[in-house]
Amino acid sequence: MSNEKPLFIVDAMLGKLAKKLRLLGYDSLYSSSIEDDELLHIAKNENRVIITKDLQLIHKAKKHQIASIQITKNEEIEQFLQINEKIDLGKCIISGSNSRCPICNGELKYTEKNDISEKVPTGVFENMNDFWTCNKCGKVYWEGTHIKNLQKFNAELNDRLSS
Repeated sequence: MSNEKPLFIVDAMLGKLAKKLRLLGYDSLYSSSIEDDELLHIAKNENRVIITKDLQLIHKAKKHQIASIQITKNEEIEQFLQINEKIDLGKCIISGSNSRCPICNGELKYTEKNDISEKVPTGVFENMNDFWTCNKCGKVYWEGTHIKNLQKFNAELNDRLSS
């Protein structure tokens, strides 16, 4: 595979996985209400890898020569390891400059602090210096307290990927 990151489309059963893929910088389409035929159509047209727990969808994808990965595990780290068995994820990084919007999959761009003063709580504005804005939905992100949990997940994932 080339140095470019793969594009994914994640089925309705794996919303949490889709969000984590986005946070790790992977372009990952997701909808909780997408039908299999539409998912297959998008995957084929946009050269996306389908990630699913649905064995019937895996069979349909193979029939249409669409790359797919079946997820059989429930634990997130294990799900990433299953993806890595098919596609080398390399070292995963969670950072504002690398991540995608976990809500809409848009790209995040660094935003000057003064440009977002009206868009974040006062305490956040006073205590944080680095902000990123989604170019699609406009949501503003910063490295808040939740980042420690994400960094712990990321460190464990990278340990498991390299072993």
